Amino acid sequence: MKRKVIAVCITGFDLEYETDVVCGVHKRCMELGLDILVFYNPTRKPQRGLELVISEPILKGEMQVYRLMDYDNIDGIVIFGESLLDENMFFEITAKARERGIPLINVDDMTHEGEKRVVMSNKYAMSAVVEHLITEHGLTKIDFINGFKDNNVQSEERLEAYKASLEKHGIPFEEDRVWYGNFWRKAYECTEEILKKPELPEAIVCANDTMAFFCMDCLKEHGIRIPEDIIVTGFDFLKDCSNYIPMPTTVKRDTFGSGEAAVDLLLKMMDGEQIDDDTFVDSVLVKGQSCGCVPIKHRDEVSYDQRYSYYNDFKEFTRYLLDMNNDIANVTESAHLFDSLNRGAGIFKFRKMYVCVSSDVEKTQNTIDVDKDIPPWNIPDTMVSMFQYGHKVPIGFEFPTKQLIPDGMNDEEEPAFYCFAPLYFKDMFLGYMVGVPSTCEIEGDLLTVWLTTISNNSGSFYMNNKLEKALGELELLNLHDPLTGLYNRRGLKKYEEDFVNKVRESGKYLSVICADVDGLKIINDAYGHEEGDVAITACSNTLMKVFPKDSICVRTGGDEFLILASVDSPEEPDEMIKEVYRRMEEYTSARSGGYKIGCSCGHMTIKPDDSTVLNEVKSEADSRMYLEKHRRKTIRKF
Repeated sequence: MKRKVIAVCITGFDLEYETDVVCGVHKRCMELGLDILVFYNPTRKPQRGLELVISEPILKGEMQVYRLMDYDNIDGIVIFGESLLDENMFFEITAKARERGIPLINVDDMTHEGEKRVVMSNKYAMSAVVEHLITEHGLTKIDFINGFKDNNVQSEERLEAYKASLEKHGIPFEEDRVWYGNFWRKAYECTEEILKKPELPEAIVCANDTMAFFCMDCLKEHGIRIPEDIIVTGFDFLKDCSNYIPMPTTVKRDTFGSGEAAVDLLLKMMDGEQIDDDTFVDSVLVKGQSCGCVPIKHRDEVSYDQRYSYYNDFKEFTRYLLDMNNDIANVTESAHLFDSLNRGAGIFKFRKMYVCVSSDVEKTQNTIDVDKDIPPWNIPDTMVSMFQYGHKVPIGFEFPTKQLIPDGMNDEEEPAFYCFAPLYFKDMFLGYMVGVPSTCEIEGDLLTVWLTTISNNSGSFYMNNKLEKALGELELLNLHDPLTGLYNRRGLKKYEEDFVNKVRESGKYLSVICADVDGLKIINDAYGHEEGDVAITACSNTLMKVFPKDSICVRTGGDEFLILASVDSPEEPDEMIKEVYRRMEEYTSARSGGYKIGCSCGHMTIKPDDSTVLNEVKSEADSRMYLEKHRRKTIRKF
């Protein structure tokens, strides 16, 4: 029986909050025997307050991963609507889900209404912290470092909770106790301003843990004791809380439980049950050292390995990235483009990994066709598997894009867990990478850097291949005659010197043959220039077929040709010229053009040495050709 498939759409997957929710979804899916497909783009939204704009190519490239979803084979969707890089993609996904009747749960997104949501209440969580300070510590002078001042739902909810808790206990709200740290480093500046006040607060409540860390850093640098002089609290219960001294009192929103709840709600919707528009999950107060509820204990001395393990891991990863860049820079064939990813797949503990490149990109990398250029952001019907890790799919294997992975998602004993990320470069959709993680917890920051590096390197490789091919095509156009395909005068000038040197070194004879189409003016005047082109092409084709393949065949003018040939004897060119005449007669007899097509040839054949002047040999061959042309003209009849 086919298992149900849950798709998760998420931006980033490198913060504890998002990772924890995905881990909750994953755990519940594994318990219930559901397949989970995580579609994720590495680049996250710029932090508010920073003058950073994501370019259009990056925005479109990142969003392509969501267009890989095959809605016909998805039973439910969990989406992080507020985190998506492009809001239009949120509406595109929800619209398609609605059209196909696919249940969708939006996690902790208070920006978009209209979809069923799992909500982690900011109001309740923030109230729990403020209530703790008021009821258990008896504090009344409490400053609040909030996130963003305007147009941020989380900031607004947390400020409302702070105000409501004060009002509940009869404590007047004072506007000058509210600061805005933008959920980041600005909290340090806010704390410096707080310390300039004539009367210091008893506590500083921060709207997230990161701001609490910056706040406490500032207090400690100014000699303020925590919690003796000022209590500080946070919000989120990040992993870094356990590494900070004093460990902040904070609140843990049930992110993991939100993921589990999202799956349970999807199953109810699949069974036709009606659910509430918003399902709330509880938060838990975590008492720490920064309010005095937990005594501060200094850590025992740690070993060198413990102290520097993360630093060494990061250093090793950086070294690997440099090695990977160098390896890819030296690749000449796409079959080996992703060889250096083996080590990275091991670092991130993937059980399987695929690199799927667009057939439009892989199959046309050595061709140039301006009439069939790849449209920007085109997702092709087929992909090509280009990396072998943990599976037996050969490199170069082509498969339908809707299949997502080359060997298919067959029903194994264990429920499937696949993560998809986009590969793109400039305005070109390259394909995507697929990983089967051995654990839900991945070093997201490092993974983002790795994926971005792979995209840029592989994009440069394919684009450089196209560029080299285009340059080759331009050189061919520059050196060749467009009508006949023979070299033009530029081509002759480029290659003639090397050719003569090779003939001299080989000890053979150099033959310079000049040829001229017979009666071309008469053909043009009587039958038109198109028929004249037919005569020129017929002569050029015959010359190329008769003279040795390594000869240089040139169209030097309208109906004039020159051939540089390497021959074994001075008599050999005479035999070749006779063969040219014979074939031209044969060609004329086989067609019904109403006129004869022929050419006159003359040659000068010498054994070249250091004193050979090629222009003199050409001139003599040209003179002999005109003598031959005059001889043939007296016997030719039209």
